[in-house]
Amino acid sequence: MEWEVRWPDGRVEQVAPGSEESWDWKQLAPGVFDVRMGNRNVRIERMDGPDEKGNVTIRVNGVVQALQVLGPQQLLLESMGMSANVETQEKHVESPMPGKILQVMVATGTEVDEGDPLLVLEAMKMENVIRAPRSGVIAVVQAQVGEAVEKAATLVTYEMNE
Repeated sequence: MEWEVRWPDGRVEQVAPGSEESWDWKQLAPGVFDVRMGNRNVRIERMDGPDEKGNVTIRVNGVVQALQVLGPQQLLLESMGMSANVETQEKHVESPMPGKILQVMVATGTEVDEGDPLLVLEAMKMENVIRAPRSGVIAVVQAQVGEAVEKAATLVTYEMNE
């Protein structure tokens, strides 16, 4: 299990607990540590954080610094272009299953709120109302009444707020 420490000057340090190069932490008080880093000792005090992105403000030997500490899960998600804590906006509404479009309730430029009905999809002789996953403005309606669609077919595309 490896952690990554990103310093404001661009330095990146890998910290693997239990390795020979591991930092030796001794807690003096809540949020205050003496840390042996290789052949040097430093005093680290946590001032603020960490937040959901791993940002933390610390004082190292009396100097306040902001840095980012990422754990194994955060590093894996980042390597895949994802984030555990950042909300992503869905651009497309996709068909949850194969079926036939019975009704389309929106058009290009329609402003929708989360939960508003977008269209009706018939699948396995049942009518399924496909609802807006988020608020926004519809950029393109790909679905057409009477059209047969496959699973994961794009039905509606949102305008993206930059």
